[in-house]
Amino acid sequence: MRELKELGYTSEPHAAVAYRALRDQLNPGEYGLFLGTAHPAKFKESVEAILGETLDLPKELAERADLPLLSHNLPADFAALRKLMMNHQ
Repeated sequence: MRELKELGYTSEPHAAVAYRALRDQLNPGEYGLFLGTAHPAKFKESVEAILGETLDLPKELAERADLPLLSHNLPADFAALRKLMMNHQ
């Protein structure tokens, strides 16, 4: 994450791992692409601790910061997922 920050990009931990894996596999003269799918604020405490700076939450996240976390524990079974999705309102 620190290396990406030096390049001007504030990353989250999973994207930083993807970047490192890509970087370590590229040969000289090769280019590559990695994707990050989460905002660094999702891992705010970790990112702040690693980078030593405070992250500002985007307005959209700040407005939702106090909402309850909704999660469900499901077995690794499509039927259970389908049932949850079809019955969830």
